[in-house]
Order: sequence, then structure tokens, then C-alpha cells
Amino acid sequence: MTKIIKPLFLLIAISLLKTSSLIAQEAKTDSSLARDPKKYYLQINSLVKDSKGPDKADEKVVVKGAVIKVISNSNYLVASYFTDKKGKASFQLPLNKKFKIIIQKKGYVSKIVEVNAEVPNDVNNAFIFGVDISLFAEVQNLNTDVLLKPVAKIRYDKMNQEFNYDAAYTHKVNGELKSMYKEYYTLKKSK
Repeated sequence: MTKIIKPLFLLIAISLLKTSSLIAQEAKTDSSLARDPKKYYLQINSLVKDSKGPDKADEKVVVKGAVIKVISNSNYLVASYFTDKKGKASFQLPLNKKFKIIIQKKGYVSKIVEVNAEVPNDVNNAFIFGVDISLFAEVQNLNTDVLLKPVAKIRYDKMNQEFNYDAAYTHKVNGELKSMYKEYYTLKKSK
């Protein structure tokens, strides 16, 4: 009987070793998903300008003291930043999360940018992305419903291996924004 128990015990021990080895490998793979946010992140470098006219050339004045709110995917305020005297603010977002960024200042119409910071599991990098936003002064009777949704969406582009604007969304929303801006400049001239 002991002749049977020893080989059986040996077989069980080998099986347990293989199982623990597989569990260790799986844990090692899972730990790579938890990226260190101090090493791997998406840095947003923002510039907020004052839109004085329909062309980009009309955006020479920066907006200092604008508030930039970072909202989590579950609608919680993550952080707030203020633009400096040059209209700039920089901040880092952890990878593999989604955010809504609200840019606002008293007397101006707020804008929203959506950021999807999800990247493939094998991508471990620190990214920098520039976001230029133009705010314009509030005008009575202007329909700004189009600004209740994001003016831009930022996401990871697998082909280029970097963050970029969602071109299809930008094209779609730009058509709606043009109509609003046309109304804005008409109302502004009539004042």
C-alpha cells in the first residue's frame, strides 16, 4: 500500500507546483494592468483663448483664471485647475479611465472636452496632448444647446500609437458649432 501512496503523493505534489506556478504567472500578468500613475499617464497641456471673431486669427487674447474641472466617468469632481496669466494649465490623467473636462469662466459660455484615456494593456508610456479651447462671452438669446455635449473627444489612436482627436466626431460637431457661431456673431453685432 505504501508503494501506491508514495507515487500518488508525488503526483499530487507535482500537480500543486504546476498550479501554483500558473497562478503566479497569472498574477504577474494582472499586475501589469495596474500601471503606476506617476510613470504612465496622459498629460493635458491646455491653452484657453478668448474668441473675438469667426477666425482663428481673432483668438489672440488668452483667458486667465478660467476654471478647468476634471470629472470622472461616474460624474465626480476629480480635480480643478486654473489657467495662469498666459491662459495655460497642465495636469495629468491616469491611463485606462474616462473623463469629462469642463472649461469655464464667469461671463463666458462653458465648453466640454471628453477624454478616453484607455490604452491597450501592453502600452506603458507617458503621453502629452495639447488642448486649445476658445471661450466666447455670453450673449443674450444665443442658443448654446450644442455646447451641452463635448466640443471634442480625445482618445488613443492604436495605429499612430498616440492620443488624438476623434476626427469623425469633430467633423460632426463642427457643423453644429458653425451654425451657433454664425448666430453668435449676428447677435453680437446687433448689440
